[in-house]
Amino acid sequence: MYGLQKVCLIIATLSLTTGCITESTYRGTDVQVSERKLDKLAAARERMQLGLTYLNRGNPEQAKYNLDKAVEYAPEHSDVYVALAYYYQTVGDLIRTEEAYQTAINASDATGDAKNNFGVFLCQQKKYPESETMILAAINTPKYTRTASSYENLGLCSRAAGKLEKARQYFEIALQYDPRREVALLELTELAILDGNYSMAREQLAHYHNRVNESPQSLALGIKIEQAVSDFDAAKRFGIVLLAKFPASTQAQEYRANLQ
Repeated sequence: MYGLQKVCLIIATLSLTTGCITESTYRGTDVQVSERKLDKLAAARERMQLGLTYLNRGNPEQAKYNLDKAVEYAPEHSDVYVALAYYYQTVGDLIRTEEAYQTAINASDATGDAKNNFGVFLCQQKKYPESETMILAAINTPKYTRTASSYENLGLCSRAAGKLEKARQYFEIALQYDPRREVALLELTELAILDGNYSMAREQLAHYHNRVNESPQSLALGIKIEQAVSDFDAAKRFGIVLLAKFPASTQAQEYRANLQ
């Protein structure tokens, strides 16, 4: 099974409502000399990006300092709490991760991305019904554009929960929105293999290769399908392509080992 997709985790284009803090200096009692406006939106964006950069570089202390500053500048906005949730999940504090996501989705400007990411987190914690509810809420958020990705996530989470028919349905919906979703195409191929329906698996894999480039995963599935139906010449052809195009891949190494 392939990985769940989080979206817009690095907040590069925050949709925060612009607000200003005005700092003034006066001469005497009522004559204004200078006025400087500190844009809270820009300040929050800078602190979030800096905090996430520190986190990715392995400096959680500076990451937390800057993310706390982001919250200070924009305490009522969703995206700062999504970034904070990512920090807490990275350091392994899952209770605070969930708390930060709850704050994010309850904010007045909560986005579909925030709900999708929270749903992915809930799925990772095996809270499958809650995850499904949250990702569906993301899809139903006005102006949400990553519908195919979220349906793919619903498929992955349903499969993890053992709901294989529901997973199939979600993957098929994902492909209705975006016929080139690689994960959905491969997952449908794998589900057909699990059902023992190798003609369907062949068909799904053909859809994959007609729409996107061959990958180590797709070629390995081709080998598996053809070996299952005892078409060893076809399996060998997939193997030759795998070794030629992706010689360093895990799939190629496993195939090479099985030849010995």
